[in-house]
Amino acid sequence: MAVSPVKMAKEDPSNDQSIRAASAVSSHDAASSLMTVANHRLGDFVERFYADCEYEDLPTENKWAHAGAGALAGMSEHCVMYPFDFVKTRMMSIYTPPEVRYRSMMGTFRSIRSQEGLLKFFRGIGVVFAGSGPAHALYFTTYEYNKSLLGSDNPIGHLLAGVSASLVHDMTMTPIDAVKQRMQKYKSQYRNLRHCAGEMLRTEGIGSFYRSFGAQIAMNAPQQAIHFMLYEQLKRRLNPSNEYSPGIHFCCGAIAGGAAAWFTTPFDVCKTLLNTQPTVDEKGRQVIRGIRNASRTIYEREGLAGFMRGSIPRSIYVMPSTGICWAVYEGFKSVLVKW
Repeated sequence: MAVSPVKMAKEDPSNDQSIRAASAVSSHDAASSLMTVANHRLGDFVERFYADCEYEDLPTENKWAHAGAGALAGMSEHCVMYPFDFVKTRMMSIYTPPEVRYRSMMGTFRSIRSQEGLLKFFRGIGVVFAGSGPAHALYFTTYEYNKSLLGSDNPIGHLLAGVSASLVHDMTMTPIDAVKQRMQKYKSQYRNLRHCAGEMLRTEGIGSFYRSFGAQIAMNAPQQAIHFMLYEQLKRRLNPSNEYSPGIHFCCGAIAGGAAAWFTTPFDVCKTLLNTQPTVDEKGRQVIRGIRNASRTIYEREGLAGFMRGSIPRSIYVMPSTGICWAVYEGFKSVLVKW
C-alpha cells in the first residue's frame, strides 16, 4: 500500500522540515484542484448567462431590478467622478476671491492640490454617496416605466420619459446638491456635513435646501430629454443586434451625456450661484433669489461668457459619469432581472 508523503515524514519526528514540505505540497495540490473546479464553474456560468441573455430583450416590468441597478449605477458614477465635480463647482462659483480665481481645469486642480491638499477633492462626498442611490433608483425606475408606456421605439417617448425621470430625481437630489456645494466652495465655513445642514436649516430655513430647484429643473429637464433620446438612438445604431456590450453602453452614454451637459451649462452656473451664496447678507438683506436674479447677477459680473464658466470640466465630468452610469446600470439590470 502506498504511503503518503505526509505520513512518511511523520514517522521520523525529528524531521520537521520534511513534514512542512510534504504538507505544503499537499495543500498546494488541493488548492490547485479547487481553483480549477472554480474556474470551470465560473466559465460555465458566464457562458450560460450570455447564451441565455439578450440584454435588450429583457423585460422592463421588474421595477425592483431597475431600482437596484439604478442605485448602484448612481453611487458608482458620483463617487468615481467626484473630484471633477468638485473642480466644476469651484470654477462655476463667481464670488471666488480674485487671488484664487480659477481660469482652467488643470490650473484649478493644481491650485487646490497645492493649497488645500488631495483630500479636499473629496469634501462633501458623504452626502452624495448617501443620496445618489435613492435618487437614481427613482430616476431609472421612472424612466423605464414611462418608456414602456410611451413605446420603447418612440424617440418622443424617450424624451418625455427622460423629462419625467428628471423631475423625480431632482426632488430628491436638489437638497443634497445644496449641502454638497456649500461644502465644496472655497474656504467653506462648515466643519462637516451635519454642521452644514444644521446651519442652513437654523439660519436660512428649509427653503435654502430647495433654493436652486427652479434652476435644477430648468437645467435637468432639457438635459435629460436630450440625454435619453440621444442615448437610445445611438444605442440602436451602434448595437443593432441587441447584444449586451458594456463598451457600447459606455460610449453611447458618454456621447449623449456630454452633448446634453454642454448645452445646459448656463443653467448649472445659475444653480451653482444659488447653492453657494447665502439667502441674506450680514445685514439681513436678500442677496440672490431665483433663477432670473441669478442670471442677471452673472451677466452683470461676467457678461455672456460667464454663463459658460466651467463648461469644459462639466463636459469632462459628465461624459465619463454618464458612461459609467449606463454601463453599470445595464450590467446590474441584466443580472438582477434574471434573479
